[in-house]
Amino acid sequence: MEQKRYFRLIYQRTFRYLSAALVIALLTGTLLGGGFYTVSAVCAAGFVLIAWGWFTHLKLSGFNPFGRMKARQKPKVPWLHRRFKEQRPHRPSFRMDSADFDDDLTSATMVNKEDFSQTQQLTSAAIARLLAGALLVLFSFFIPV
Repeated sequence: MEQKRYFRLIYQRTFRYLSAALVIALLTGTLLGGGFYTVSAVCAAGFVLIAWGWFTHLKLSGFNPFGRMKARQKPKVPWLHRRFKEQRPHRPSFRMDSADFDDDLTSATMVNKEDFSQTQQLTSAAIARLLAGALLVLFSFFIPV
């Protein structure tokens, strides 16, 4: 069951990266003039994702090429001084996840990345970025110019 959820996490991330890169590449190619530029933009987006996956793999192996970057910490405000105690902050629809909706299938299909260890999260991100990049490069070969 754990392996199935891990594959679902990789699948979810792969298609998230793939869809975002395709939209950005198609917009860029269309703004530049279409045709050849679109194919070039899709191929370039694929190689950017492959490089991003490689840097994630390097981070997983212990080498951080960009130095140590500290994560931004949330401000610590006492619970009594918080303005809205019971309400969740509003998020636009494109930032919502499957956890934000009441669905019968949500518990069976939802994968939360916090359930996995940091190493598993980095490995799934590297695999997803490499897969999405390879798919984009493959797509660029089959787009007619």
